[in-house]
Amino acid sequence: MSHYTLFLSNTRLIAFHIEKGQLLEHARFALDDEGAAAFSLFLDTWKEAIFSLLVDVVEEDFQLESIPHLGRSDRTALLARRLDQNYRTTPYRRAFVQTFAKSGEQDKVLMSALTLAAPVDAIVNALLAKKMVLQGIYSAALLAGEMLHRSGLGLTHYLLVSFTPGGGMRQTYLAADGLKFSRVSSLPEGSNLQDTERLAEVIVVEALRARQYLSTLRLLGREDKLQLAVLSPDGDCLPAIRARLASSGDAAQFVLSDVPLDLLARKLHLPQADSLLHILCSWLELHPPANHYGQGRHLIHATWRKRGILLRRAAYLGLFLACVWSGQAIWEAGEIQASIHQSLKKTGQIDERLRRFNLLLKQSQASDPAAMKGTVELYTREFLTWPDMEDQAQQVSNVLLDFPELILDELRWQSGRGPVDPANQAEAADASAPATIPVVMELKGRVEPFDLQYRQALASVERLSARLAGLPGVTVQPVTLPLNTSSKSGVEAKPLQQDSQRVDFFLRLSWEQKKHEN
Repeated sequence: MSHYTLFLSNTRLIAFHIEKGQLLEHARFALDDEGAAAFSLFLDTWKEAIFSLLVDVVEEDFQLESIPHLGRSDRTALLARRLDQNYRTTPYRRAFVQTFAKSGEQDKVLMSALTLAAPVDAIVNALLAKKMVLQGIYSAALLAGEMLHRSGLGLTHYLLVSFTPGGGMRQTYLAADGLKFSRVSSLPEGSNLQDTERLAEVIVVEALRARQYLSTLRLLGREDKLQLAVLSPDGDCLPAIRARLASSGDAAQFVLSDVPLDLLARKLHLPQADSLLHILCSWLELHPPANHYGQGRHLIHATWRKRGILLRRAAYLGLFLACVWSGQAIWEAGEIQASIHQSLKKTGQIDERLRRFNLLLKQSQASDPAAMKGTVELYTREFLTWPDMEDQAQQVSNVLLDFPELILDELRWQSGRGPVDPANQAEAADASAPATIPVVMELKGRVEPFDLQYRQALASVERLSARLAGLPGVTVQPVTLPLNTSSKSGVEAKPLQQDSQRVDFFLRLSWEQKKHEN
């Protein structure tokens, strides 16, 4: 979307636009009926553009006031009343607290306004009539002060002299805490800005008047030197100003200061410019600061535009979150489907075993000698090999009775057909010989109370392992011990908790059932 800066002076209206990294003058309009018609046609051409209005006119007033240090709501109400008293005839006004004092002291406030509202109204009303986006109404003096403060230049008693289109010269006084006053004076009739000698004479005369005014306001002491910075249209006129001050005998009251426009442009990340006006316009287009004089009704279309942008971003964010949620739901559905498939597979295996079991059961009819083969197979392959953990569980339970400090949290057991030994393939081929079924029991528990006695806990678990290993046909494999002292063990990154009252152990017991002997 295109962005235009409308610069309003006392004589003309100029539209600036940045194109290919350079600030260009796009159009110029006179402040009369013909210029208003041309401006209306210009707006019809750029209906989708964003506009900023930069005002540099003589009718801009600045007042310094002191108010009691109040809370935010009370201060806002007081400033609104002061603005209404001082600038009742114009809506283009503002109050800015430059210095917040401590409780019981006075805050320093700068009040300013565009006292002649008609020229600004004409432009603002033309924009509102066509529903154009106006993002702010700015003061050239206030904007220059904000820019110089951001640049980091020393602004103690700083008088900036610049020239406006149409033959005006603006003097802006800046202190450490902000702008104090600014005024535009008309150059003498017939003045040639290219004549450095004549221009230096006018600048020195106006600078002496400004210094006297600042002394009257007690903003500048007698011993204070005023930094004089001049942005002349022809380039460097400092030598002529220095010579004029020396001839007048007032050189001791001033310090000539250079304004590095290139440095200002680089610090603000702006295109190179040859005048202060171009820097201000570029700043408004690329990095617009806070609005100065625009009221809510003036910026209504910009407000709706910002809300629309926020709604679009919220919609994009909602769409993104919906996509993330959908992806997570699809992934969880895939996990559930895989779990269901695995359960169906296990169910099928169980059904197949039951089917074979029922088939053998039907064949085992004792009254029929021919069915004895099925009976024998059912007995040897199913009944004799069916696991029974009651004896083993009783044996383990009797051992655990002698270890009250060991608490058993979990007991698991499982059995299955072991692998066939190649040396006994002939025997395994015999259907009457049941396969060996290994039985495994897992004991998980804890030593309690613990009191950080690792060696004592380890000794208890090792005594339990030795007792269990003494059971008939039992092999004990320690999986987790309170303290691993083997040479192959490593250091595990487990934090030691000083208030720990337990330590865990994990033992795996295995029985190799003997084959049934006929």
